[in-house]
Amino acid sequence: MDMKKRIVLMALASSLVLTSKAQIYAGDPSVRLPTRDLYGTEVMGMSLAHAEMAARVAAWRQQQYEYYSEQAVEAYNERHWSGVIQNVNSALGTNYYSGFHFYLRGYAYEQLGYLKQAKKDYKKGKRYGCHEAATALNSLKEKMKKK
Repeated sequence: MDMKKRIVLMALASSLVLTSKAQIYAGDPSVRLPTRDLYGTEVMGMSLAHAEMAARVAAWRQQQYEYYSEQAVEAYNERHWSGVIQNVNSALGTNYYSGFHFYLRGYAYEQLGYLKQAKKDYKKGKRYGCHEAATALNSLKEKMKKK
């Protein structure tokens, strides 16, 4: 081999050796890579605090849902239709719901003359298994045909 080829081969070999030593992998004991200890006391404490807070928020939402549900039924019994709508909206805003709420709101809309909104709510109530909403929907459809 001539001298130029040897120099090129030596340079190539030395660059490969340097490159291979410069690479870092996760199992390399000589290099400490930053890691997150998922089971450390600080992280576990934060997770526990987050879970406790989520449970408190869920309990608070449940209480709000029950309160507004009771208020909606009272307004329904008193024939205060706008109160029914407001309280049902507040109850549904807690992310809890039932088909009966959609029926109540639909009935209030129907009493106020907003038949399209009533029909939408009756359909939602029926979808969520409220028998009263299904009956009211059929009745409303007949009423709308006559007009």
